[in-house]
Amino acid sequence: MPLPDSTVRERAPILAKTISLASVFICYWFIEWASSAHLLTRIVPYPASLSTSLAWLFEHHLWQFGVGMLVITVLSRGHLWSFGVNSSDIRLSMSILLKFYMAASVIVAVVIITPMVLSGMMPEYLAHTSRADMLAWILFQWMAAAVADNILYFGLFQTVLLKYWQEKIPFKPLEVPVAILMTTVLFAAGRTNVPVYGNHLIEYLFALAIGAYSGLVYFRTRSLLTPMLSQAFFYGLPFVVRFVYLAAAGR
Repeated sequence: MPLPDSTVRERAPILAKTISLASVFICYWFIEWASSAHLLTRIVPYPASLSTSLAWLFEHHLWQFGVGMLVITVLSRGHLWSFGVNSSDIRLSMSILLKFYMAASVIVAVVIITPMVLSGMMPEYLAHTSRADMLAWILFQWMAAAVADNILYFGLFQTVLLKYWQEKIPFKPLEVPVAILMTTVLFAAGRTNVPVYGNHLIEYLFALAIGAYSGLVYFRTRSLLTPMLSQAFFYGLPFVVRFVYLAAAGR
């Protein structure tokens, strides 16, 4: 039987809350362990032109997607729509997405484009990146990361936690479910090692913001479509800008 919707009639007992939270952390720990062991990159050959760090990140998100979809399929008995794999409330989703695109474009212009134009060079941590690697980064952010992150953290973790954790914290004018705050912190912890906007502090703050946004939008629309497209745009656009810069510089 599929898990019920996020609105739950009765407060879950402490034991059920503890088990749900422990299950989420065990799943998170297993994915982190399997990824850090680099099991797939040792078995499956990858192109020599692809940097080792990027290959490991691909593996990490492959584990996220595989484990997330497997658990969702088992818990929902095939009814994936109940875990956000759907396109419900498409008008609201597209309205939210358009506003996000405008806000994200401003952030990229201020944080990424302006410093590059003023300095005339790439950030230090990407100074030796080739166009081939930059293209791989774009594909990674647009396809692998956005889908895998949202399937795991929000489709699986948030749906499960919302079933048992109904408490809300008032953030005027909203009341935010505590389960969304939990998944936001987990999402941010998994994003801070990816060099997109700069140092780890900036990455963590942006990841917290994107995690909270994704959790709230999924809670409102019951669909992962807008969170996926939003994350792909926010983390992919900086690499598109840098790819254009490398192409213009002839590198």
